[in-house]
Amino acid sequence: MPRSPPPAAPANDSGMSAPAPQTTPQFRWYLTGASAWFVAFGIQQVMFTYLVTTVLHAPANQIGLAQASLTLASAGLLLVGGAVADQIDTRRLLLICHAAAMVPALVLALVVGMGWLRYEWLLVYGLFMGMITAFILPAREAMMGDVIGPDGGHARIQRAVTTMVGIGFLGQIAGMLTARLAASVGAAPIILLQAVVQAVGVASTLRLKPSTRHTDHADPDGGNQIARIKAGWREVRSSYALFPVTILTLAIGVLYIGAFLVILPVILREEFGGNVQQFSTMQVSFWGGSIISSLAISRIGNIVHRGRFIIGAVTSGMVSLALMSFKAPLVVLYGLVFWWGLGAGVMISMSRTIVQEHAPPAHRARVLSIYQLGFTGGMSVGALIVGFVVDALGARTSTLVPAGAMALVVTGLLTQTRLWSITALKPDAKAAP
Repeated sequence: MPRSPPPAAPANDSGMSAPAPQTTPQFRWYLTGASAWFVAFGIQQVMFTYLVTTVLHAPANQIGLAQASLTLASAGLLLVGGAVADQIDTRRLLLICHAAAMVPALVLALVVGMGWLRYEWLLVYGLFMGMITAFILPAREAMMGDVIGPDGGHARIQRAVTTMVGIGFLGQIAGMLTARLAASVGAAPIILLQAVVQAVGVASTLRLKPSTRHTDHADPDGGNQIARIKAGWREVRSSYALFPVTILTLAIGVLYIGAFLVILPVILREEFGGNVQQFSTMQVSFWGGSIISSLAISRIGNIVHRGRFIIGAVTSGMVSLALMSFKAPLVVLYGLVFWWGLGAGVMISMSRTIVQEHAPPAHRARVLSIYQLGFTGGMSVGALIVGFVVDALGARTSTLVPAGAMALVVTGLLTQTRLWSITALKPDAKAAP
């Protein structure tokens, strides 16, 4: 049975948390490396979608398959990546991943520049990037506890998480805005820049100290890789907080991210032309909303009633998707995407804080990989399914399918789990309600 929740942290009159300890130099280098990854990721999001949707003019089901290729390998290997990150120096793993991520970008830049682009090349690119992502995500998340410093509690964890989320959003937005330059300089130079940015990630990671978490919290009875993965799943299943959050992230991956990756590009192409600036603006609208809500949470402080914030955020996404079923000018679509992004920023900040708090050090990477699998694995399935839904119903009507399905998921979690009652683990002295 899931463990009972600990007492909630009391709120003070001001509703603000105590000031966070000063950022450590190691955390700043950690954020720099993460920023490089997210800038490259932002470029990839725009350019990959533009290439498959507008340049190759693929049908909706092929768009879904191409988008799924970015996460199919990641979904299959993410739990392995989490188990590996619990066993070896995560700094070394981050270095390998940043260096390896340069290779697919360089090859794709060559293919596009030489005029050899075919649908199959995008699938190969997506599979390779997915494999790299499967190892870098749990490694980076697990290393956060090593770089924020020992002098902090749960408010410091939430502040570090929200800072990391904000940096990630800013990096993605910077990459997405950079991708707009493809309209004037061409696609190949922008994809080449993506590889250069990954080189910055290598340089930043070299400034980090080797991680000792895998030896300091070694689990002598951990067994083989499969046993370690099972141990991580037991941690998730037995936790009143980790289990519903993981289920909800899976639903978000299937329903929300699948819709974002397929439905919105098709709407842009069919109704507004689908040029690279439109894809960039759509992505910036979403992630711009996400960073605003993430920064707002950081300003509020250590939020106590985290489950309630998550429910509110997911519900706002349902409403946004339902409203997208009505035809409207492009600016209205951007506005709804921005609104959707506001809720996404709350969901990501709160859910990652919960996972960082509840995951034990010995199993942190594998628990985080299970959480991340909800997004990546769900994204793969969702992109494939939504592609066929769009072919059958049309892009606008298809938005009602994920909105309605998410309503059922949220209702089930509210009635069958303690998602609504998830709170901060312990007070750090002051916390916001």
